[in-house]
Amino acid sequence: MEGWREMLERHAAGRRVIAVVDDVVDRLYGSEFPFEKILLHASEENKTLDTVAKVMDELLALRADRDTFLLGIGGGITTDLTGFVASVFKRGVDFAFIPTTLLAMVDASIGGKNGVNVRHLKNMVGTFNLPCFIHTDCRFLRSFSTRELYKSLPEMFKAFLISGNHLAESASFFAGNDVDSLFATEENIRQLQFYIQEAVRVKERIVAQDGKDRGIRKILNLGHTVGHAIECCTDEFSHGEAVGMGLVVAAQNGSCPDIQLLRDALSSCGLPVEIPSYLSETALREAMAQDKKIANGKIDYVVLYALGDVRLVRMPLDAIQL
Repeated sequence: MEGWREMLERHAAGRRVIAVVDDVVDRLYGSEFPFEKILLHASEENKTLDTVAKVMDELLALRADRDTFLLGIGGGITTDLTGFVASVFKRGVDFAFIPTTLLAMVDASIGGKNGVNVRHLKNMVGTFNLPCFIHTDCRFLRSFSTRELYKSLPEMFKAFLISGNHLAESASFFAGNDVDSLFATEENIRQLQFYIQEAVRVKERIVAQDGKDRGIRKILNLGHTVGHAIECCTDEFSHGEAVGMGLVVAAQNGSCPDIQLLRDALSSCGLPVEIPSYLSETALREAMAQDKKIANGKIDYVVLYALGDVRLVRMPLDAIQL
């Protein structure tokens, strides 16, 4: 597999590179990236236009110009912010990503969506702009605890629900290992990289058909309408965990015969399956009403009817069964 240095040489030879780096990643791996750096404290609270302005202030202080190449190194928040900044700084500069979390590897860094949150609503402002390259190296996942790593698995499972492939065997692989054992043998590392690459292929195939999210690409929102609402209503769950519960709701709405397979896949990896009872239906529906996919009182909701059978249904919000 071509390394990031070779990719950077192909796309940015002779150009100034400035890296936008998650501060935790910099502490762990900073010596591997000998660039001028802008450090981010990556959190949903900091994924804002204020942070975008601060990054651009630092770029101006560094006298970055339109030929500067930005390299986003970190999780999905870092790649989203870097892509957004690159899209608007001096009307756009070239950029690339080195994702370091599972969520970023299989979803957030793929597809050219770069966004920030507004008033705690996710990705309300953003751009469509593809990076010059994305370099995925599962080695970065060694630094996570098993629990933290597995919180991102629902985004991988989402891809496999859409394609109809690999859900059961991938769940069995992850449930049968912890992080140490994932990297204990070359075979396990190859298997891990395989599942990451398969999830990426699903998203890339769909994005290639609909780059601006006006048609088939919307099926990638599977699990996200309810998942984002859960995130708005509580801080108890990670993005991946919330999406996992959203996947179950999407399967319930489609009377999916494979729903138990999905439930088992999530629960076997220590992930929540049911929306907790303390989250009221009223609060969840109020959060969903702020979804950017709402138009004329209806939403494009992604329903799971079976493995490999995912459809976009235009429906009133109150028609979604929670």
